Amino acid sequence: MINGDINEFTDKLWSGEELIYVYNGKKYFSQGYLREDKVYVFELQLWEPEVKTLWQISGKDNQESYEIFLKQPLFDGKTFWEIEKDTEWVDY
Repeated sequence: MINGDINEFTDKLWSGEELIYVYNGKKYFSQGYLREDKVYVFELQLWEPEVKTLWQISGKDNQESYEIFLKQPLFDGKTFWEIEKDTEWVDY
């Protein structure tokens, strides 16, 4: 991870904190949160070059959501672990 510690980043990712990071010229935002109905939601949004939700999961706890997220090919067909060394953490 560029400009950050991967262990700290993944701890924050697991806990659902809002994170902003850049990979391959694209800015991403991820967060996890508990809705009013007590359902946990984890989502990934693209912020630049356009704004859109890329992926969302609900009804799982934060651990299960985190594990599922890490296995998804959401970043130009690659998983988070495949891109992490080329990813810049820009909001810490």
